[in-house]
Amino acid sequence: MRRMKPSFLILTAGIFLFSVSLFAHHGVAHYDMKKTIVLSGTITAFDWGNPHCLVHLDVMSDAGHFEHWTLEMASIFAMSKRGWSKDSLKRGDQVVAETHPAQNGAPLGISSNPDFALKFVVNGKEISAR
Repeated sequence: MRRMKPSFLILTAGIFLFSVSLFAHHGVAHYDMKKTIVLSGTITAFDWGNPHCLVHLDVMSDAGHFEHWTLEMASIFAMSKRGWSKDSLKRGDQVVAETHPAQNGAPLGISSNPDFALKFVVNGKEISAR
C-alpha cells in the first residue's frame, strides 16, 4: 500500500480550512436582499478594514429613541476602486444610506451588494456604495 506524503495532507487540510472560512464570513443569508431601507443618521465610527469596512451610525427610530446601526460594506480594495478612503466618513457626518436590513430585525445592514444601486449621501454629497 502506498503512503501519502505529509505535504499533500497539509496542503489538503489547508485548502479545506481556507474554503470553510470563506463561506463563514459571507453572511448575506442573514440580510433581506429583497428589501431596501433608507437610514438617516449621524456617523459614530467608520472602520476601514478587511474583510469588510463597517459604518456605524446613530439613527432616530420611529419611537423617538436612537438606534445604533452597523452597515457592512465591501473590502478596502473594492471601496478604494469606488473612490472611497479611510477619510470618506468622519464621526459626526450626517448620512442618508440605503441598505438591506438584517432578517431578524437587528440594527444591521449590508450595503455592498453590486446587484442593487445602494448609495450614501454624506453631508449633502452622494457617494456610491456600489
